Parts: sequence; structure tokens; C-alpha cells
Amino acid sequence: MIEQHNSLAEKFVKKGIWLYIFSFLVAPIGYIVKIILSHDLSVEEIGIIYGVMSLMVLLNSFNDLGMAESLNKFIPDFVTQKRYDKVKTIITYALIAQIITGGIIFLVFYFLANFLAINYFDDEIATNIIKIFSFFFLGTTFFHVINVFFQSIQDTFYQKITELLRMLFILGFTIYMFFNNLGNIFYYSASWVLGLYFGIIISIFLFFKKYYLPYLKNEKILWDKSIFKEIFSYALLVFLGSQASTILSQIDMQMIIYMLGNKDAGYYTNYLSIVSIPFVLIGPIFAFLFPVFSELIAKKDFEKIKLIKSIFTKNFLSFSLAFSILLFVFGEVVSVILFTDKFLISGIILKYSVLFISFNFLLQINFNILAANGKIKERLKIILIAIVFNSILNYILIKYIGVAGASLATGLGWLLIYVLSEIKLKEYFTHFDIKYLVKNILVFSFIGSLLYIFIVPHINGLNNRLLELIYLVIVGIVYFIVYFLVNIGDFKYFYQEIKKIKK
Repeated sequence: MIEQHNSLAEKFVKKGIWLYIFSFLVAPIGYIVKIILSHDLSVEEIGIIYGVMSLMVLLNSFNDLGMAESLNKFIPDFVTQKRYDKVKTIITYALIAQIITGGIIFLVFYFLANFLAINYFDDEIATNIIKIFSFFFLGTTFFHVINVFFQSIQDTFYQKITELLRMLFILGFTIYMFFNNLGNIFYYSASWVLGLYFGIIISIFLFFKKYYLPYLKNEKILWDKSIFKEIFSYALLVFLGSQASTILSQIDMQMIIYMLGNKDAGYYTNYLSIVSIPFVLIGPIFAFLFPVFSELIAKKDFEKIKLIKSIFTKNFLSFSLAFSILLFVFGEVVSVILFTDKFLISGIILKYSVLFISFNFLLQINFNILAANGKIKERLKIILIAIVFNSILNYILIKYIGVAGASLATGLGWLLIYVLSEIKLKEYFTHFDIKYLVKNILVFSFIGSLLYIFIVPHINGLNNRLLELIYLVIVGIVYFIVYFLVNIGDFKYFYQEIKKIKK
């Protein structure tokens, strides 16, 4: 079921290719959808749609009951042991848990939609949007389990092709609404639900054809208390901790809605889209690191984990620094190009957190190692501290500097989580190459200053979004060519070390 014969180096190359191919295809689709919506809808309506979606995502991280990471942790071991009965069992447990909790949350949202619209979103229009996205929430539970199964067995192709098709369906329905004069908040919300359910149908078909029929069909489900206890004791801690980045970002959005209103939520959701751009290039690899770390820990090969952490930390740090400086310089330009002038404030908000992106990248590596080691209690403690810290800081900063305060609180939250996770992973601690770090900071800060002084005013003077986009793309290409040349020696070392990693 998992390609056992491949070396780790082969897995990184082969699966990394699929990760990046599909990430480059999927990410622009989400941006195109948001660009269309931002063109047709008001800032307040954008705030309602993505505010409701944010609430669904926040609750879905709890609805998951930690089963997603349980699948990722246990299935690789079960497959290695060829215990397909246990694989079928854990999938069944996950589905039952999600159906029960998801069904309850769906009913609460659907029948309390009017109450939430008036008392939370302060806009009766949100009533039908909440009802529509209740079905989105319900469908997500099924899609998520199957998708995480693909991830756990390292089937990167199926994992990403299902995401791609889901987003293509959403885009297709969105474009249909746009060109048939149905471009309003209700029909655009329905596009998300329709696209998801078409994606679910395809995911189920692929799962049954490649995995259920050949491996799981004739296996029995084990209604065993010891297995149940082992899986859910792990899952419960994950459930309590959930995902740090998800909780932090969604808490920000919900506090903005509650304290400032839907308009500021609209600015903030488009800020989130811009600050997520670097993750299009680097983020996908995080999804693959967890199964790799789990496999290495099962083999007690801790030196390889330390090596992987070291080389990825070094290269992720330099890339995120260069990218964050570029976004800091061109934040407002990017916001206007993507979402029109009415979302200029989103680019200003960006400046308050974009320079902290590096810590988000690094904490993702650390959290994957903690999870693979089964150190869920440590993760839980870190996240609980961060949630309290972030909530208090959000309240203070939003109150005094508005929506930008949420952005700053998020960045400081990333820093806190990274520091705490490094403390918990002291046995895997690797020293930073200070000269390498200082070199990148000085070089790209200098280049960024030149771009801000000479290029930004020129782009702003074009007054044509298409020309601005072309100009920005050219600048970006030249910028990253310089980045590559500055760090070419380190990239060669990175590639050589990956090649050395064998089973």
C-alpha cells in the first residue's frame, strides 16, 4: 500500500514533484475565486462569506477529534505490519466520530442560523449564508477523512488530485454564476458547497478503486477496546490541541467580526490570502514531513531526523526571509492588483505580520517532529499557552490599533510557538548558521529598500492592474534569480544531503 522499497531521497524527489505540481495548480484557483468574489461583492459581503467559512474551519478542527493526525500516526505502522484490518478499523472509527460530531454541529448551525446572523455577525443576510455553509461543514468531514488517508499512506498524487478537482469544481460553479448574472453572495456561497460535494464523489471513487477493493474489502473491523483506547487516547490530546496555525488565524478572524464588524473581516480575509502566498511554494512539503518523521522514529533513526530538520530549517529560513521582505515592500501593490482598490487596507495590514513568516515555517517543522514522536501533551501545552497569549494580545491590539492589531498578534503568536517548540525539541536542536542568516538579511533588506524607493512609486503610477501585475511578475522573477545566485552554494549542499539520505 505504501511504496516500501523507495529510499527517503527518492520519496522526497518523487512525492515532492507531485506536491509542487498540484500546489501550483490548486493555489491560483483559490485566488481566482476570491478575485471574482472581491470584484462582485462589497467588502462587508466578503467579510460575511469568509467569516462564516472561518467559523466552520475553526469548529472543524475540533470536530476532527484529532483523528486526522491519528490516521497519519497509526496507518503507516499498520501498513508496514500488513495489518489492513487495523487500517480499516481506524478509518471506520474516524468516520463514525466525524459523522456524530459533524451531524450535531450541522444541526446547531442550521437551526440557529438566524440567531448567529443577528447576534454574532450583526447582519441578517448572514442567515442563509450560515445555512448554506452548514452543508459545506458536513461535507468537509467526509472529504477530510479520505484525503488524510491518502496523505497517511504517502499517496501524494491522489491526495492532491482530489484537492485540485474540488477547487476546479468550485471555480467552475463560481465562473458560471459570474457569467450568468448570478453573482451575489448567496449563489457564490452555494458554489463552494456544490464544488465540495462533487469533489467528495470523486474522492470516494478513487479510494474504493485503489485501496478499499484490493486491500480492505475483505478485512474485518476490529471492535477492540484496546485498539479503540490507543487510537482515541492519542486523538483526544490532538483534539484538545488541534492545529496551532488554524486556531490562531481563525481566532483572529472571529475576534475581528465580534469587535470590529464584517467590513474589517473582509479586509482581514484578503490579507490572509496575501500572507499565505509563500506557503504555495514551501507549505506543501510540511504535509509530507510528518509521515517521513513517523517512519524514521519507528526505525529509531534519530540522526536522520536531526539532519532533515537542520537542512530544511536553514533553507526555509532564507527563503521565507527573502519572500517576506518582498511582500513587505509590495504589500499594497499586491492587494490592489488582486482585489481592486477597495482592498488597499489588506496590504497595509500585511506589513504588521509578514516579517514573522519565517517563524511560522520553522514551527511547522517542529510540530511535525513533536507529533511524530507522540509528544502530543507537549504540543497541547504550547498551543494552550499560545491561544491564551494570542487572545489577550488580540483584544488589546485590536482595541487600540484596529484590524492591523490582529495581524501583529498573529505574527507574535508564531514567534512564541516557535520558541516554545524549540525548547521541547532540545534533543534535536541545531545551531543556526549565523553568517548565512546575516548575509541574507543584509542583502535582501538592501534590495528591498531599493525596490521600495524606486520601483513601488513607478508601479503605483501605472494605474492599470494588468500592467502592474506584469511589472510585478518581472520584478519578482529577477528578485528570486538574485536570491538563487546569492545562495547557490547552500542549495547545492541541500541537494547533496537529500541524496545521501537512504533507508
